[in-house]
Amino acid sequence: MDFEIMILIVVLYLCLISINQVNGTQIISKEKELELERQLKLINKPPVKSIQTEFGHIVDCIDINKQLAFDHPLLKDHKIQERPHFSQRTTKNADLSRNRPSMIGLPKDACPSGTVPIRRTTKEDLIAYSSMSNNIYPQTTEVPNLHRAVIQMQKIEHHSYIGVEGRISVYNPQVKGGISYALMYVTNGANDNLNSITTGWLVSPSLTNGTGYSYFFTFWTIDGSKKTGCFDTACPGFVQVDNRYYTGSPLDNVSIIDGPQFEIALSISKDEDGNWWITRDGNRIGYYPAAIFNNLTEPETVGWGGIAVSPPNGISPPMGSGIFPDDNYHHTSQFRSVQYRNSSGVLDVPQAYTIDTIIDSPNCYLIHFLGYIDMLGGYTLGFGGPGGNCGI
Repeated sequence: MDFEIMILIVVLYLCLISINQVNGTQIISKEKELELERQLKLINKPPVKSIQTEFGHIVDCIDINKQLAFDHPLLKDHKIQERPHFSQRTTKNADLSRNRPSMIGLPKDACPSGTVPIRRTTKEDLIAYSSMSNNIYPQTTEVPNLHRAVIQMQKIEHHSYIGVEGRISVYNPQVKGGISYALMYVTNGANDNLNSITTGWLVSPSLTNGTGYSYFFTFWTIDGSKKTGCFDTACPGFVQVDNRYYTGSPLDNVSIIDGPQFEIALSISKDEDGNWWITRDGNRIGYYPAAIFNNLTEPETVGWGGIAVSPPNGISPPMGSGIFPDDNYHHTSQFRSVQYRNSSGVLDVPQAYTIDTIIDSPNCYLIHFLGYIDMLGGYTLGFGGPGGNCGI
């Protein structure tokens, strides 16, 4: 694919599409309608097989060598890496499983051998993505209506990180408008030089046609989303390798306050080839090739927490379980077994004196570093809040 066409695809997610509201219905111009249709033909590759999911979206089984990732001009001659190459590493904190996993993915052998599951992008997805790409960064205060409750490792000169992981409680906060994220990230740089990879779960009615499901997601950029990056596999970049578990999939088991608890174990890890792998409950979903980044060789920080984005009416959605963090682990959202890898590949844990806490709307959202909790299997963070009128 020509470089200009690839740029046109990614810019689509970052430009503001003119949308008028008539009785709550989105109306776009005929020209925009045609442009969206043209983009969808470029993004959605011809499937070997298509699967209609119970959640209302379609998953296409795409030839692993013909997925959209390889339309990226820097991946023209890329050889697919089926598994990461990690050096021998030291672990300082063993994990103890507690909550039940929230299952995602397709039945075994649903996609034929040699294909990978890719969630089909729709016109509604494109419109939703265009307003979401710039509101996922906990490091910035430039984005209006964005509220943060995150903990990240301190930025220390000549010190870098090559991985982050943890187990995130999965809830389904009642988001009527805006977006609620629970996420972890690796990042370096700022503004137009911001390189970042993020993963976690989100709830966004605009992205799920009002269903309000919690969705597993990934996101990347190399310029603070000015011209590059996207969610999941909606633009060239992320290489899907697992043939059952895919990004953009709904989480079909969610925690209930004072009831059953479910979680997802996620990690972002750099391997010896410089590629960044996304792992979910031990399943290697896929990776972001080193070639697509320009400032992520030595990331300056990693972090965990929540982000909430207000809709136009200014009423911010709940974060996490919708309850402020406290000592009741049966109703407070949490990141447990949080760990990071330093530049030497050693898996280590945060301490109170090595972290920065970012909370900009304490009346709406909080995050607490709880330290080591034996019954929870490691170092734990509690986060969340009810939202409301949180300001700009």
